Amino acid sequence: MVKLLDKIDVSDGAITRSIALYEGEITALSPEQHADILIVSAFPEHYAPTTTSLIGALDRSGVSVGELAASKLYDLRATSAFWLSKPLANASLNIGQIACFEPSELGTPPELVGNLFRGLFPFLDDRRGQVVAMPVLATGDQGWPGEQMLSSILEAATHWLARGLPIKELKIIERTPGRAAELAGVMAAFKAMLPVASRKTSAVNDFDVFLSFSSADAEAADCVKRELEKRGDAKRVFDFRLAIDKGKAWQDELDLAISSSSSIVTILTPAYFASPECREELMQARLRNKRSERPVLFPIYWRDWGRDLDLWLQLVNFADCRERNFEILRSTMGKLALA
Repeated sequence: MVKLLDKIDVSDGAITRSIALYEGEITALSPEQHADILIVSAFPEHYAPTTTSLIGALDRSGVSVGELAASKLYDLRATSAFWLSKPLANASLNIGQIACFEPSELGTPPELVGNLFRGLFPFLDDRRGQVVAMPVLATGDQGWPGEQMLSSILEAATHWLARGLPIKELKIIERTPGRAAELAGVMAAFKAMLPVASRKTSAVNDFDVFLSFSSADAEAADCVKRELEKRGDAKRVFDFRLAIDKGKAWQDELDLAISSSSSIVTILTPAYFASPECREELMQARLRNKRSERPVLFPIYWRDWGRDLDLWLQLVNFADCRERNFEILRSTMGKLALA
């Protein structure tokens, strides 16, 4: 059993989700406290079950992270700093899967928890109330300060939950009572700093199309914009180069634009997938597409990525304009069923 210490509610404008701090043992979750995904942290390729680590506690409960690592379901360490296990066979732990956070290839743990939450997006179902549990990552054998890591986790989690990351509850669990009390103080201070206010909502969309692209693909973006503006139903195109007012918060402006546009066109290229900002826009577009009664997301595959598109993207009706085929691109823009 784990005991609730404090929680933060986060709304994405449609659904309210929570980030909760608990005291107790992660390996002693009750059936009512079931976690669909448990996040653990590790040094790269190092899963030794030490006496002080969560990996060690899992091993003593019959779950070997090393064995799970040998047959990963998905390995996203190169882009999102974690890998995801197959579903656990041990039902007594009340944990569905393990996600192992291994950030050192890309940067430090405080820098990369945002990548972790972004990377979880495709594996969470917006139609289900899913729960994710974690300790305060990288503070055990890796030695990062608990206050620093919790602040980074809270900042990243509130950012992503506000943008629709479909986690019903994020459980942050600390086993040591004294340390849990200290972390509760960090969470209370963070909570007090959160804005009470919200996002603008409107029954009328501000833009016909949100155009999501990397600056490296400006030529394709300009072509798409010209062709869209020839249509009667797509004259108001959001282009971040022109549409964001100087002096305003870029992220707030982007969030508002992507949530209020009738449709979203993404130009998929290696530069696009290499950009954290573009990948964030794509995940928000994916969520809007899932929630909408009609197709909202229209991907344009412009330059080969060197690997297969993610399965969920393959299931979206994307236009294949590789390699940089302007004729197909112009024709596609004239035929899109945007409304």
